[in-house]
Amino acid sequence: MGETEISKSRHESLRMPSTEPLRMPSARVTPAVKGTESALLSGLVLETQGATAKVINIEALWDAPADNPSQVLRAIDLLKQTADLLERALKVTDAIEADRLVQQVQATLPKLFSYRSVGDGFGLIINSVHYAFVNLKGTPLSQPQMRVMWRVLRELRLRPAMSADQGIERVTEMEETGLAVDPPGIGDFVEHFEAMQDD
Repeated sequence: MGETEISKSRHESLRMPSTEPLRMPSARVTPAVKGTESALLSGLVLETQGATAKVINIEALWDAPADNPSQVLRAIDLLKQTADLLERALKVTDAIEADRLVQQVQATLPKLFSYRSVGDGFGLIINSVHYAFVNLKGTPLSQPQMRVMWRVLRELRLRPAMSADQGIERVTEMEETGLAVDPPGIGDFVEHFEAMQDD
């Protein structure tokens, strides 16, 4: 049998018989990375072999009765508000207005921390953002710091149940912009503890 015939035979064997039902290609849900930024903020995209389907709103994946929303839904809603505030702060040219918006972000953190049972990464990130503000002692966020905080909180909204390891990766990104995310005095405590271990 010639090479052309082998190739033809192989293609024939892969052809689906017409009597079988047509099967859809395998689908997977991934964070919206191919769409616009607004699509990324609004939810997830269903991808099927290169084709992009309609955006699935993140709230639809965590369905709950309207009169009794789940912790996850409340956390997602609050994260959206927080990310929106940071996005507005990034866009304004008035430094006082930007600072006012960032202060509103700070005000949401205690409530967000109360939802830390949503996931290990969730609690770690919110705690780190809180201590980043504490350690700044009123100093305004720089543009790179604000941008990374906005991006991390936006991603947390899309993946609220992220693991501790994933949370650590996001916290490291914040640290790389100069944000100190550990509780004040923890460095002195660690140094003292290590000195005791050396004795």
